[in-house]
Amino acid sequence: MAGSTLAVRHGAAVLAPPRTMRPEFSLMADYDRDLLASFGQSPDPEAAGDRPVVTHVDLVRQLLDGDPLGPVEPDLVMVSYALPDVHPFTTTSTQLNQAFGNRSASFAIAEQGLAAPFSALRIAAAYCRLGYCDQAVLAVLEQTTLPNHDPLVHGADLVDSGALLLLQSGSEGPGLDVHDVWVQCGPDDCARRLADVTASARSGTSLLVEGPRGGHDIQADGMEVHRHAERTYCTSVWMELAQNPQWAEQYATVVLHDTDPRSGTCSAAILRTAARPEPSA
Repeated sequence: MAGSTLAVRHGAAVLAPPRTMRPEFSLMADYDRDLLASFGQSPDPEAAGDRPVVTHVDLVRQLLDGDPLGPVEPDLVMVSYALPDVHPFTTTSTQLNQAFGNRSASFAIAEQGLAAPFSALRIAAAYCRLGYCDQAVLAVLEQTTLPNHDPLVHGADLVDSGALLLLQSGSEGPGLDVHDVWVQCGPDDCARRLADVTASARSGTSLLVEGPRGGHDIQADGMEVHRHAERTYCTSVWMELAQNPQWAEQYATVVLHDTDPRSGTCSAAILRTAARPEPSA
């Protein structure tokens, strides 16, 4: 399969799932205090107190409920996130891998803010292009229980959320091929690149999907714009992609774009209508 293209096929999303009490997590108090102290911070008693939580593993279980991806045997399983898990010693990518038979290469991508899932998509596309991957599963996770006050999390009143995507090579069905993925430190540079994309896209068949805080200066002439309105951070455009499979039939180009409020870094993924097999004579 060397040289093949990866396409987004199916997905699932979850927003504000039920939380449960986890008294055992109170044992993390000393760890959290020491960790925050190394950065000159102190735990927020109100934020760190015993209260219901949802973990990354909880989000994965919610996303897998109902078997939304169907019978798949991925070669690659990835978890990406911008906010840490409430329990930092759980390897969620391994848990997700186990759900698909425990035969995949699996790892997590983090410490990049909302750029993490964009990096995951680029990595999966590279695996496929080099012939190492025919199917990949990507989970984008966001739990918002933190031991300290975080201006982004608490100022925007973020909610727990997640998205799950199946990425496949070949032409099994409707999908969106991964055409290009980038991360730009300068919003102006990103805007210029997106302007080139919109200029080359066919009018009336292109969609720009924006996160809740990005894209105010992006010129999307000739493109429809769809903005994610929920109180999320890194999961925003991925939830929209997972919940709108009809976009693969409606648009020739779908652009995912978001700007990280912490750094101003812009991330974009350009998706094109996946190649379809020619009808038999």
